[in-house]
Amino acid sequence: MSTRLKRVHWPHLALLAVLPAWFAVTRGLAPELRLAGWLAIAFAVLGVSERLLPFRRDWQADQRGLRRDATVLSLNTVVDSALGATLAAVASRWPGGESAWPLSMQVLAGLALGELLAYAMHRASHGENWLWRVHVLHHRPERLNVANALTAHPLNAAWDKLAHVLPMLVLGFGEEAVVAVTLFTLTQGLVVHANVAGTIGPLNLLLGSAELHRLHHGIDERQAGNYGTAVPWWDLVFGTFRSRAVPAAVGVYAPARYPGEHAVTALLALPFTRHRGSGPTEG
Repeated sequence: MSTRLKRVHWPHLALLAVLPAWFAVTRGLAPELRLAGWLAIAFAVLGVSERLLPFRRDWQADQRGLRRDATVLSLNTVVDSALGATLAAVASRWPGGESAWPLSMQVLAGLALGELLAYAMHRASHGENWLWRVHVLHHRPERLNVANALTAHPLNAAWDKLAHVLPMLVLGFGEEAVVAVTLFTLTQGLVVHANVAGTIGPLNLLLGSAELHRLHHGIDERQAGNYGTAVPWWDLVFGTFRSRAVPAAVGVYAPARYPGEHAVTALLALPFTRHRGSGPTEG
């Protein structure tokens, strides 16, 4: 395991290196096309990397897992499209006007504020509360890989999108800033879940990474933390940053208290039904 962690996570660094070029050459295209195209590229790169450089071979996606992940992704695509259209309509009528800040400042501020709200919601979702019943779908898989990176309850996907977009909408940031932040957070969301060996070393203090996020999905309560996905900034500020460990397993602490990891209908219904699995996992 230590040998794996010493290997540089080249797919992560390569995707981030190419992302600015994608952002530049796709200007003029509809935001949906820019995001969908990059999503396909990132999935392909990480999917191949999982086969060639797996962190754990027993975490490779299987057919049942892929069917679950495809079903949930389809639902979330509909939710994301509807929410995106609603936010676009609100933005077109927003009275504040467009920000005069340079694009770089809009991107940095939008990322920091969006990640703060996402951090707060994510941390609140790991408690003895209804939010956990929504969030458990994302933690239920017992294999961590790029296929289930976007496997989350539609309500979870909706509030995560709102957390990242609303601050930029309120501040009047332009479409290019929103696209840039969304491309970055999308890339990070895929990379940190991918079953690819390697480390980004000191960059763990600046960027979210697979080695950090695996701890968040781990079943050891002592390793609980790392609620930031794209960046670890707020974990560092609020004392929930965790590193220098490798989870023995991922999932939930007491799986028998919850529907099975492939029981999509039951997991989607969990927030709206009485179920014995009301307790949290902090991992």
